Amino acid sequence: MKKVLVLSPTSRERSQLPTIAEKIDCEIIFDDFDNDYFDDFLGENPDLSRPVLDIVALIEATIAKYQDAGLAGVTSAVGYPGMSAASVIAERLGLPGAPPQAVMICEHKYYSRVFQSEYVPEACPEFNLIDPEEPDTQSSELKFPCFLKPVKSCMSKNAYIVENQKQLDTLLKSALLPIQFIEPFNAMVRAYTSMTQDATCLLQEGLLSGTQVSLEGYVFDKQTHVMGVVDAIMFPGTMSFKRWQYPSALPQGVLDRMIAIATKFMQGINYDNALFNMELFYNSAIDRIDIIEINPKIASQFPNLFEKVDGFNTYQTLLEVAVGNEPAITSGAGDYNVAASCVLRTFEDQYVVATPTDAELAAVIAKFPTTRIQIYAHAGHKLSEQVQDASSYRYGLIDLGAQSEEELEAKFEQCKAMLTFDFEAVKATTLKLK
Repeated sequence: MKKVLVLSPTSRERSQLPTIAEKIDCEIIFDDFDNDYFDDFLGENPDLSRPVLDIVALIEATIAKYQDAGLAGVTSAVGYPGMSAASVIAERLGLPGAPPQAVMICEHKYYSRVFQSEYVPEACPEFNLIDPEEPDTQSSELKFPCFLKPVKSCMSKNAYIVENQKQLDTLLKSALLPIQFIEPFNAMVRAYTSMTQDATCLLQEGLLSGTQVSLEGYVFDKQTHVMGVVDAIMFPGTMSFKRWQYPSALPQGVLDRMIAIATKFMQGINYDNALFNMELFYNSAIDRIDIIEINPKIASQFPNLFEKVDGFNTYQTLLEVAVGNEPAITSGAGDYNVAASCVLRTFEDQYVVATPTDAELAAVIAKFPTTRIQIYAHAGHKLSEQVQDASSYRYGLIDLGAQSEEELEAKFEQCKAMLTFDFEAVKATTLKLK
């Protein structure tokens, strides 16, 4: 039985990977690695007195801990710090994995754009690096409105549409994440790559629009494979996801172009023996594809969607690539024509009084047996205390399969109606969502 080390596992990996691993004769070893250190700096009130994590020392200690453990692979479903650290550990222990520099190019949003402009310029928007400490030294021909984001972030944290120079100047003072979040990444870049620009900066980018999608793929033995493309459906007028829906409704010709872009980029940066996720926009008005970002991991919301439609689980692909086995991918072999991960979300911060009971959750599963429900809200806490995007508050996910989009939407409304969340508005009265 092959042993696979999984760094920084989320609750999804802890609940799903052991069963999947057993099917392919693997044993999972979970290692919390950073013990949720990074999550502490993504919430509402991070402890800024906390010392910076010495991640290089932690990586070296992890290598020493497992060098005689008989590992066949090391991986993670988290990009930072999971896959960044896993790539270093794999290289040092002689295990399958992507080169650390290739992984950190994806994680370093500035270098990602630099290499996109070299290998896939047709899909790279205009961009400009800004040092918040020396903004006057930066020159840019980008027009407003534009997009501003940290070079190192998570879940679109501190990403903004900027309307004018005054707003940009104001955001330069606050858009960076705490140094405790950024500096461990800078330390890995210095220790394990040849890149010289640290991530304590911001990116100003041309504003993109169109249909947003998420392309899931892997590179095995230098060959790029795309498992599928998932549509991102937003709440109107926002950057907040309403649901992720698979398969994409875009024309096959557009999808083929996206696959070609992904292949050229991943091969260009020498990415190999690991999974990846590429987010893109397709603007049908000008027939243009633009890369939003590239992540050196799969989206952990999607394995269930692929299983429902295609009959294989991308977590299995994660493990197979980690141990050097070529994955077996199927298409259309699932029970449903369409699947989605639907988001329970509000646009006002709420104090959580109560979440759905076990009986309510069981009733949903009894009615829709293949549904998966994940509750993020915690009674006694505000939604803003959890990791959230810049403009809304996610409090749960409902994963569903259906034979049509109409059936999918109807199922979601039924599930939502069966789950009771009691919220108290942070500034006002009690709100019950049923």
